[in-house]
Amino acid sequence: MIQILKKIKKYPMTIFFTSIIIIFTALDVFNKDITFSEYENRSLAQKPKFYYSSFIEGRFFNNYDRYINDQFIFRDKWINIKSISENILGKKENNNVVYGKKDFLFDKFQNIDKDNLSKNISIINSFISKYDSLNFNLMIIPESFTIYKDFLPYGIKLVDEERYINSIYSEFDNFNNVKSIDIVESLKHNKDSYIYYRTDHHWTSYGAYLAYLEYCKQNSILPIDINNLKKNTVTDFYGTYFSKSKKMDAKADRIDYYDIDNIEVFVDNLKVDNINDDSKWSSSDKYSAFLKGNNAITLVKNNNKNDNSKILIIKDSYANSFIQFIVNNYKETYIVDLRSFGNNFNDFFEGHNFDNVIIMYNLKNISEDLNISKLKY
Repeated sequence: MIQILKKIKKYPMTIFFTSIIIIFTALDVFNKDITFSEYENRSLAQKPKFYYSSFIEGRFFNNYDRYINDQFIFRDKWINIKSISENILGKKENNNVVYGKKDFLFDKFQNIDKDNLSKNISIINSFISKYDSLNFNLMIIPESFTIYKDFLPYGIKLVDEERYINSIYSEFDNFNNVKSIDIVESLKHNKDSYIYYRTDHHWTSYGAYLAYLEYCKQNSILPIDINNLKKNTVTDFYGTYFSKSKKMDAKADRIDYYDIDNIEVFVDNLKVDNINDDSKWSSSDKYSAFLKGNNAITLVKNNNKNDNSKILIIKDSYANSFIQFIVNNYKETYIVDLRSFGNNFNDFFEGHNFDNVIIMYNLKNISEDLNISKLKY
């Protein structure tokens, strides 16, 4: 026994690290799985079920790797340590989030899926061509770094969103029933206002309002004055960029949202009590309160309107804070998120007599989305 102890003393670091591995393995085995990380603001991978087909295809091991990484014990603490060490080292980015000036965080959007973007634009083109008697509006939304290029660290090159947006709009120049709603210049002109969140990829309600004003201008509609709406404010909002980067000295954002009087709201054909999910304002995922998230079909009926006006908005999540303004101009506002839409879209579309259609997507989303193909069916 004495000889064994003497041998052990010769390798203290080996014994130390072996003990650490054994202890952490034991703790990890008995650690209860967590379904949602408030710290990272996302759902965590759960233990995958074993299927022979997924085993043969290699998907089982990929899913199990994600599960191990997401459920590793003290995960939040390790993320904190990594963030602190990177701040000390003076890093200007982490996890594809760029640290900009004036507390802005930006998406490290350096490569665009040109093939998928081309396919999606072609699908939209074909869809609009089928209904040449209807009025369509196309709105492509830039990310914050396009508006705040001077806040980017020196030397970093990101996608030239303006060039791609203009190129997309040019695809519809020969359509008499399509209006391209160019909002880049308006956003640039108002860049000193609070139009994008610093810690999140979305625009603020005021940024969405500026886009709404541009839509109204292009369609000869009288816009509602934002100063006549009752504003509510939620503080301590840390968005998706913070959740990815965990920048230690990130400054919290605020969310402004506005009351809409005398409306009825239906989500997937079920009547709900409010256009927003007020319980989410106090959660870590505050932006998802808008429009109660990305539902397949949302209908907002404005009982202050006495006409039969009807609009359809086909969108990603940027539109969720846009809706609170445009519902004031139409009797019925239909909002479709194709990511959640499971029915035959053309049956739905042809079953309603829409006065106007807005297709609005962030550039990155429209270049990567795989659900726009549902417009074909």
